[in-house]
Amino acid sequence: MNEEFKLQVKAVSEGKVLALGGRVCDWLPILETPALRSIEEVKGRMSVLNALINISFEAPIPIIRDWLARHELEVFLSAEEEALLAKSNAELTDRELGGLRWNLESLWAMLWATGLVADLDPTEWCGDNMASLLPNLEQGEDNTKLEKLTALRPAEELYRMLDYHYRLHWYCVDERLHGRAALVNEGIVYERRKALEWIFNRAADWDDVEMST
Repeated sequence: MNEEFKLQVKAVSEGKVLALGGRVCDWLPILETPALRSIEEVKGRMSVLNALINISFEAPIPIIRDWLARHELEVFLSAEEEALLAKSNAELTDRELGGLRWNLESLWAMLWATGLVADLDPTEWCGDNMASLLPNLEQGEDNTKLEKLTALRPAEELYRMLDYHYRLHWYCVDERLHGRAALVNEGIVYERRKALEWIFNRAADWDDVEMST
């Protein structure tokens, strides 16, 4: 993707932020695109997130840990996730449980990135149909629903969505820093941007995705 394309995307993203009633920052840098991840990496991360989210709904950690091991998904765990799986449910803090629940929005962005959902609307939470698109661990389902995915959306399409969330995230942060309420939920924007940033940077660990604005 050349600079001309990125500048065009920037202009479109800014127009969309303004259309929502937000503000833009003209000097916010153009996003780099180091290296797009493979579909296998994305499927692995989606599978891990889906499994771990169940813990925030009181699924026993040993059952989730065993499911991940049975499907050979442990390689996709981050260091923080491995540490979490070493705890008991009673040892989890409210912050850890909240973080697991917020992963719903990161996973929703990945469902979009793999074509399973049609759009990412920052004014709406993840869709009611989300559970039907994912393995139901409580019912003992295997990982077929995610394993069958074969490709990501085109890189240009992914970049457009990332750039939009990047510039929308700046607006949300700036509103918060100035004691104002943004017109969209910052948590939704943050989690979806994190997922898209991770997809675009193979060198970034899930625990350390660059989220500056």
